[in-house]
Amino acid sequence: MASAALGGSGGAPAGASPSINLLAAFRERLPSARSSRVTVLLPRTLTLADRTPRVYAGGGKAAGGWVLVLAAAPRCGGATACFIASFQAERGKSLPERAKVKLADGTPAAYHPVGCGASCSPASLWFRRGGILYSWQVKDLPRNPRAVLVALANEAIAAGGR
Repeated sequence: MASAALGGSGGAPAGASPSINLLAAFRERLPSARSSRVTVLLPRTLTLADRTPRVYAGGGKAAGGWVLVLAAAPRCGGATACFIASFQAERGKSLPERAKVKLADGTPAAYHPVGCGASCSPASLWFRRGGILYSWQVKDLPRNPRAVLVALANEAIAAGGR
């Protein structure tokens, strides 16, 4: 897994929300994801509620699309303790639940809030564009995860393929 510091000097000032430059974090993984021939929609930055001094990027081309993952430790394997975020695209899949939100361009999206039991699952957003299901999960978003995920999706769509 490649390691990347947060945007700027590698951390955020006390009291500020840290921001991760996703394009820099996934720089080594994007060519593999692009080779899937499934459009890579990705926001430029991701702001988290808590400071994460270092992030580790993983992923690339996957069956039917691509997956890009951020973790707070190398070889995290999706464990709750070190998972930060995942961005995924799969050809031909449907929304996993009823769409309850709309993106800026009118695209219906499904949102699932953080859920906690024995451990906490991240906030999730799914939307379809051009026969592709995009599924994003982010743990530790600052206030209103639904609004943040929708804003990130709107930004990614407006930016186009990365």
